[in-house]
Amino acid sequence: MQQGGYMTLTQLGVVFWHDLAAPIIAGIIASVIVNWLRDRK
Repeated sequence: MQQGGYMTLTQLGVVFWHDLAAPIIAGIIASVIVNWLRDRK
């Protein structure tokens, strides 16, 4: 029972981490692409 609870907490933590990390990573990738396009022009 307790292990299942910890697994649930871990899964929730992973979900929250992805929810926070995904936009940050997307923003970094977008900025890199923008800078790359600017350098090409």
